[in-house]
Amino acid sequence: MPNPERDLDFRNPDALAEAEEGRRSDESVTGADGGPIDEDAMRAADGLTTTPEEDAAYREHIERGAHQRGEGAPAV
Repeated sequence: MPNPERDLDFRNPDALAEAEEGRRSDESVTGADGGPIDEDAMRAADGLTTTPEEDAAYREHIERGAHQRGEGAPAV
């Protein structure tokens, strides 16, 4: 469903058209969902932990991703 409040921060009208076509294509995939919920797997995942090294690596990836800019993004 189109979002009338969306941010149209596109570099040119062709990029907007391409993004809209990609969105329509993504939404048209029959059965595109997360699949069935596996209650046994959910219970097995409860209480899983990570090592301090894994925690640090995840934090680094999150921070790096949060500060990344897409290719061609303007420097501000």
